[in-house]
Amino acid sequence: MTAAGTDYRARVEMLVARHFRWVLGGILVLAFLLRVGARAASGSAFFWKNSYIFYYDLAQSLASGRGYAWANGKPTVFRVPFYSIFVAAATQGRQDFWALLIAQALVSTGTVACAAALAWRFFGRRAALAAAALTALYPYYLWHDTSLQETGLLTFLTVFATVLLFATQQSRGLAVAASTGLVFGLAILTRSIVLPFAVFAVAWLIVRDPYRHALGKRIATALLCGAALTATLSPWLIRNHGVTGHWTLSSEFGAALYFGNNAHTFDFYPQRTIDLSAAAAFGSLTADDEAALNAIRKDEVARSAWFQQRGMEYIIANPGTFITGAIRKNLAAFGVVPSPRHDWKTDLIQGGSYGIILVLALVGMWRTRTRWRDFVPVYANFILFAGITGVLWGHSSHRAFLDVYLIVFASSVVVAAYAKITGASSSARAPHPA
Repeated sequence: MTAAGTDYRARVEMLVARHFRWVLGGILVLAFLLRVGARAASGSAFFWKNSYIFYYDLAQSLASGRGYAWANGKPTVFRVPFYSIFVAAATQGRQDFWALLIAQALVSTGTVACAAALAWRFFGRRAALAAAALTALYPYYLWHDTSLQETGLLTFLTVFATVLLFATQQSRGLAVAASTGLVFGLAILTRSIVLPFAVFAVAWLIVRDPYRHALGKRIATALLCGAALTATLSPWLIRNHGVTGHWTLSSEFGAALYFGNNAHTFDFYPQRTIDLSAAAAFGSLTADDEAALNAIRKDEVARSAWFQQRGMEYIIANPGTFITGAIRKNLAAFGVVPSPRHDWKTDLIQGGSYGIILVLALVGMWRTRTRWRDFVPVYANFILFAGITGVLWGHSSHRAFLDVYLIVFASSVVVAAYAKITGASSSARAPHPA
């Protein structure tokens, strides 16, 4: 690079360092306004009609003092509770569109900030700004993070926990270690599939780190993180034991295993929702199966165990089908074409934006392959999710909480490309030596 090019890049670095907080703050404000504006434009009627309304029903039950229960007053362990708790706190049990919209837009803006924090840790300030901008404008987050579903909250909690995890590795502070366990616990209580990654993260804290912390300190922070995680989950586990007599996070695993592993799994899925394939599977049950389920209809855990057994029997009887099915499920979850399909415009925007980020992220991962030890928790998150998806099933929305990490790697490529372009253009403007 010429002296002029070097000088130009130095000036850019100085400007980035001087105005970093202001630029990042502007991106965060923009992210919030875009999320509020996009959802407000669609209106409250559309919001309540096109949502997972059972989350609101559970939130309303919590806000009214009836506990975590269905409308008939029956307590449930069907799904982990934190998103419904969040909705109840934001709305006080009312159908308050604006309160929930603002709360979820703030959470999604937190995801933008966490993307910047990770990119800054991995690749520097300019990558942090690039990651923040990409996350702020990412169509799936911009729109879906403010819908009545747990994905936006899950994305924020998992990436925030990851930021805290790296901070714990660096500082080995007791407060940050406890905070990491707490946030991982809340993420698990938002969607239980986070549990394997949280367990891995706690164990990873014991591994020798580049900061040369003593083994005793590594073990201490890992134990504290694990203790905070356990303490966060314990009230829910104790409550569920009181309701069902079982130590369980939720009762949905068995049905998910069966829906992902039966003769009708791919009748409609992945092109259409798994719910249609599940309905086909239900329709194929024999009279004896229906009688067995009817006998345990009031016991959620027993029903889950029944479905789990049927799913395991199918896997054992059809190992080849299970393996090919696992591949198809991961292609559905990680594929560029959304699963389930929508109208062509939505698929083009959602699939196109994800496809671009995916390609850039893969390039970024390849460029930084010699630093793979720095990114082990991120890679482990993808691997564990792929394993869970292969065993159960997954739509694009289930993978979306991982897209923020793809954006972080993509930001490193964007910054590298920008550096080359500006270096070349500054060299072109420099006077030719005499």
